[in-house]
Amino acid sequence: MRNGGGSLALRAVAAAGLVAMLVLTQACSFSASSKGSSNSSESSSDSSASSSRSSSPESAESQYKSDVREYTAAYVKTGGQFDAFRRGIGDLAKKHNITNWEDNSVTYEGIGEGLGESGASDLQLKAYMDGPAEQDAAKRASMQKGYDAKKK
Repeated sequence: MRNGGGSLALRAVAAAGLVAMLVLTQACSFSASSKGSSNSSESSSDSSASSSRSSSPESAESQYKSDVREYTAAYVKTGGQFDAFRRGIGDLAKKHNITNWEDNSVTYEGIGEGLGESGASDLQLKAYMDGPAEQDAAKRASMQKGYDAKKK
C-alpha cells in the first residue's frame, strides 16, 4: 500500500507540473501573439498616416511646412547658431524628399510661422531674415508672410 500512496503522490506532482507548464506556454504564446498584433496595428497606422501624408504633393508640402514651423519654434526657444539651424532644416527637407530647400518658398514661410508662433520679436525675425534668407527679397517676403500669419 505504501508504494501505491507514493505513486499516487508522484502522479499528482507530475500532473501539477504538466498543468503549470501548459499554463506558462499558453501565457507566453498569448503574449507573443498580442505583441505581434500590436506591432501589426502600429505598422498599419504608420502606413496609413504615411500614405495620407504622401497622397498629394500639396499635403506633403503642408506637412513639411508644419515640421519646419515646429522645428523653428523650438529652436528659437532653445537658441543656437544659424549653421546648426540650417542643418536641421536640411535634415527635415531630406526626410520629406524636398530637394533644393534653400530656394523653396515653403521653407521660409514655415520658418516665419515658427518665429511668429514662438513669440519671436521683430528683431529676432530680422536676424533670421539676415541669416537663412540672406538678401533674397522673395525668401524674406515668404518669411514675413509666415511670421505675420502666426504672430502672437
